[in-house]
Amino acid sequence: MSLHLVLPGLLWPSTSPLPPPRTPALSLLLGRGRRTSRAARAPEHLLAELFGLDERAPLGALRWAGTGEPADTRCWLAADATHLRFARDALMLTDRPDVAPDAQEAAALAASWNAHFANVGWLHLPSGGHGHLSLLEPLDVDTVPPGAALGRKIDASMPAGRDGAKLRQWMNETQMLFHAHPVNVAREEAGRPVINSLWFWGAGSLPVRADIPCMQLWADDPLAHGLAHAAGVRAAPLPDKTGVALQEGNLVLLQDALAPALYLDAVAWTQAVEALDRDWIAPALDALRRGDVQSVTVRLSGDEAAVAVTTERRDLWKFWRRPHPLTPGP
Repeated sequence: MSLHLVLPGLLWPSTSPLPPPRTPALSLLLGRGRRTSRAARAPEHLLAELFGLDERAPLGALRWAGTGEPADTRCWLAADATHLRFARDALMLTDRPDVAPDAQEAAALAASWNAHFANVGWLHLPSGGHGHLSLLEPLDVDTVPPGAALGRKIDASMPAGRDGAKLRQWMNETQMLFHAHPVNVAREEAGRPVINSLWFWGAGSLPVRADIPCMQLWADDPLAHGLAHAAGVRAAPLPDKTGVALQEGNLVLLQDALAPALYLDAVAWTQAVEALDRDWIAPALDALRRGDVQSVTVRLSGDEAAVAVTTERRDLWKFWRRPHPLTPGP
């Protein structure tokens, strides 16, 4: 059973070339290991796939359960506070840190939303803005998760399917409701980006049966925790000491490079990737060299591809396989 490191956002798009970051440990694993590539998908869908689920899985309900709330059989949507802005004549979606509402702002926005949409369901919006909507009636809709929508033109990411028009209407009404909301008036006066939309995704209901060949998940992501719960796998936040997590049969989700990749922030992305190599991948490589683990699988993804590289301990002796720099694209 391999040690899995899941690293969304590590494949920078080839349309915006950068010098390869300094990743000696990752480059060695990429050069010595066995590599498989596949088409790009949203990071949330790739994560669900590791647990044996497809993109129709109830990711909103799973994320709600992953926050520690009791699971139930209602239909849920993830509902994330976002900022819509025009850039080059296109509408773009962002949830950068300065968009996130504090607890008071989130409560005020949720109260207005729930009063207006009382016949739809109940919005739970906490500090930070990663909310959930429990629906009174099931919804049959195809949605795009944030990992494939943030920092992108939203035209191709709008809800579709049988109830797609209904959800698009709710989003339009939400934008009108939030437009002159006192929370946003105060934010605008303070020079902060307004919260002018909610991004709905991951419709569906529990229970669902997930499965994954690992013994322990380490992640700071509630969706990952919800998936682990559905698979009957132990889950914990990322530890301060990486060695605790770098054990045979563990899956470690490391998302530090994802937001910079989505927003094409080259400096922040390079810094995040080099820190991940130093703090996580190099210790994993050391564990492989010592024989503490027998194989390490790194899973990288980006806009153009998803790549998995598995390196066994014996592969480290294949000196004729030169290190492979982390280059853009597949």
